[in-house]
Amino acid sequence: MRIFFLILTAYFFAYAAKNIDIPYKDAVKKSAKDGKPILLEFYADWCIPCLEMEKTVFKDIAVQRELVGNFHFVRLNTEKFQEIVCEGFSLPVLDCMEMWELDGIPAFAVLGKEGVLKHSAVGDFKKKEFLTFLKAVKQESKK
Repeated sequence: MRIFFLILTAYFFAYAAKNIDIPYKDAVKKSAKDGKPILLEFYADWCIPCLEMEKTVFKDIAVQRELVGNFHFVRLNTEKFQEIVCEGFSLPVLDCMEMWELDGIPAFAVLGKEGVLKHSAVGDFKKKEFLTFLKAVKQESKK
């Protein structure tokens, strides 16, 4: 019975780790309702640091709680065409990255209303560093 419980728990956390991000349009709608900021992650399938963060940082339970509880987390693949709202304009993802001077991946952008950039960071994070970043952004958003 104990082994069954452990397997079930492991399956639950593996499933939950895959579902911490939501589509961009859903994030915009939810943010308009609840006021939570939108956190964008810009990544690519070939990006080794991005893949490392996916395997380690985003699977961490404390990171998941912080993301789900305080943000609408959106992962944007820079290799796929998608438009998002940045600074009031609907533009392709790469154009927004350029406008915000995000010159590498992984990159993170925290958005306020109308896609206005509030915070950003470029580069990979370890779990503790990423949690510190999220908590700092959360505190700043409350002001």
